Formats: sequence, C-alpha cells, structure tokens
Amino acid sequence: MTVDLESALTRAVIPDEDDRPPLASRLVKRTRVLFVLLATVLLWAFVTRAFEIRRFILPGPELVIERFFDSPEYILGEFWFTVAEAAIGFGVAATLGIVLAVILSRSALLEELIFPYLNIIRVTPSIAIAPLLVVWFGHSPIPHIIVATTIAFFPIVVTMMLGLRSADPELINLMRTLNASESMIFRKIRWPNALPYLFASFRISAPLAVIGVLVGQFAGGTGGMGNVLIVSRSNLDTPMSFLMVALSCVLGIAFYGIVVLLERRFIRWHPSSHLD
Repeated sequence: MTVDLESALTRAVIPDEDDRPPLASRLVKRTRVLFVLLATVLLWAFVTRAFEIRRFILPGPELVIERFFDSPEYILGEFWFTVAEAAIGFGVAATLGIVLAVILSRSALLEELIFPYLNIIRVTPSIAIAPLLVVWFGHSPIPHIIVATTIAFFPIVVTMMLGLRSADPELINLMRTLNASESMIFRKIRWPNALPYLFASFRISAPLAVIGVLVGQFAGGTGGMGNVLIVSRSNLDTPMSFLMVALSCVLGIAFYGIVVLLERRFIRWHPSSHLD
C-alpha cells in the first residue's frame, strides 16, 4: 500500500475544515484588531475635545476625515501615485535581490567582492542620497523608485541567500548520486527551500518600499503623498498631515497583506504561511 507523501504533508500542515475553530471564533480573531483601532480613534476624539486641543497641534479624527472629503480626487490621485512608485520600487528590488542572491550563493568569490558594497548601500542614510538623486535625475519618479529599491533590496538578498544555502545537504547529495544536474537541484531542492525565506524578506521589504518612496518624495518631486505632507507641514495644515500619515500606514499594511496572501497561495505546504 503506497502512501502519497505530498498529500500527507499537506494534511499535516494545512488543517481540515472540520479541525478549524468555529466560525464565531475566527470572526472574533479577525475583527478584534478593528475593535482596538476603533477604541483608539474614540479615545483620540475624546482627548481632543475634552482638553480643547487646537487643530494645528492635534486635530480630532473628524477633522482629518473632513479634510479628505474636502478634495477626495486630489488626495486619491496622490495616493495612487505613491502606490505605483512603491510597487515599481518593490518589484525592482525583488527582481534584483533574487537574481543577485542566486549568483552570490553560487560563488564565494563574488560574495566576497560584492557583499561589502551591499553593506555600504545598506548603511547609507536614504535621506542623504535622495537629494543627490534629485539633482542627477530631476524632479521625476526615478529618484523615488531608486530610494525605494535601495531600502527594500538588502533584506531580500541576505534572506534569499540564506534560504538557498540552507537546503538539506543530504537531499542534494542524493540528487547528485542520481546524476541530477545543478539546474534540477536548484529547481527541486534549493528554490523550494528558499521560498519561505523569500516571502519572509518580502514581509519586511514591501512596507520598506513605501517608506523609501516617501523619503524620495520628501527630497523633491511634484507628486505623491510625501510631497503633500511637506506642503501641508509648511502651511500648518495639520489635519492634512495626519491624513497623509494615516494613508501611508494603510498603504504599508496593504503591501504587507498582499505578501501574506501570496505566501498562502504559493507555499501553502509550509507552516509559516498559516501563522497569521
């Protein structure tokens, strides 16, 4: 009697419908964060009204919401402009990070030569290089995308290299005993082993790409939420500043959530995709 090993592992990792908690428990688990958020907003509104805090110091949530409805098309336009730049920056960082990680994991010499420069990029303050990028590339999306890429790039390279190198050596030796090529070993052993590491790095890098775009927009540009934030600060438009901060948080959380959904889709067999 043969045993379907893949099915057995899938059943062990992914719980059956009958083994899952009741629907009410799952709804409570998924909505309790919203209750905490709602309580925070209510406390915020109470504090601003009870202590009569001036709006340019700490506006109430109702003023922030009102500021959005004053010019929703303009705000949504700047929001989607930032979304596009962050998505491109993260996409470039993911592509370069994966390719470079594969190359460096196969060559100790290249790692010795290139990795110090990666560390230099990692420790260089983005706020310091962003103005230079504006001088070199002008007031265009390119500096913003470059900053986002450099911030999101390093975690992907390091974590992906770790995943590629941590594959089970016994499995690799077995594949070589069976005369498997290095490309087959990569596809069947190293790449699947590295996928959980890759998605873990994406969880870090995706929100960082949003931060990178905002830093680039702070340094110079004609659009985006970072630019709106700079203008609102200069005009003491605190409700708009709070609105931009809130939308930035929403965007970072959305990027993180998309990564989690993709992780559950592509590596359902790994326990890490069922922790959230």
